[in-house]
Amino acid sequence: MQDKEYIAILIQSLEKKRELLDKIIAKNKEQKYLFEDEGSDPDRLEENMQEKSGFIDQLNELDEGFQQIYDRVKITLQGNKDSYKEEIRTMQGLITEITEKSTTIQAQEQRNRALAEKRFASVKKGIRKARTSNQAASRYYKSMANLNVVESQFLDEKN
Repeated sequence: MQDKEYIAILIQSLEKKRELLDKIIAKNKEQKYLFEDEGSDPDRLEENMQEKSGFIDQLNELDEGFQQIYDRVKITLQGNKDSYKEEIRTMQGLITEITEKSTTIQAQEQRNRALAEKRFASVKKGIRKARTSNQAASRYYKSMANLNVVESQFLDEKN
């Protein structure tokens, strides 16, 4: 493969990374909604997290491949900046976009983490409240059951 082909692959890799980051941003927005909506389906949240995890795995693979290819053409790019001016400019633009999207994702992740903690605390509180209510109801029914029990009585009929 020639250096020009490697450089084209680098650009494609950056474009794919940008697309994956857009998908992660969309998943984070959905996650925010799922955490805020107390009636949301926990299974949908789990599915969202698995999909996002898949995108992150793809990003890691892209990064590894990008680094391997970049290591092959690094010297060519540095030594022939004028010959690859457009390609370098394209890559720089993509890297800027990727950096901005990464910053957006970090902010989303922090916000979603806070929402998740709040949601899980609320669920925990609800479980505790339900448990207390069940215990109170159980005690009530036990005490009511004991009121209706008539102890056997012994009558003395000798007079």
